Amino acid sequence: MIKVELTKNIFVERAELFGLKPIQIAFTAVGLVMGGLTVLWLMQYGLSTDLIGWIVFIEMTIIIGLGVVRPGGVNLFSFLMSSLKPDTRYFSYQGDFDDEQ
Repeated sequence: MIKVELTKNIFVERAELFGLKPIQIAFTAVGLVMGGLTVLWLMQYGLSTDLIGWIVFIEMTIIIGLGVVRPGGVNLFSFLMSSLKPDTRYFSYQGDFDDEQ
């Protein structure tokens, strides 16, 4: 049997629900509330249930995606904005050999 010793406590107890941080839970709650209010508001105008569902789905995807999804440790909005910037790499050419310049 292999014996492993841990030098520090890696099992930190955090107050997380479903692995989400409190700010992510807040964004989820805001998305759900906004989705519910949008459904009630759009039903007044006699729109089809299918159209209302699509509108609410897109709205909730944007709100929850901006707060919960974190690729690379940044929120989704910052990640998408950074992907739109051109990739500029500067270099200087000194030649293939040491004596060239």
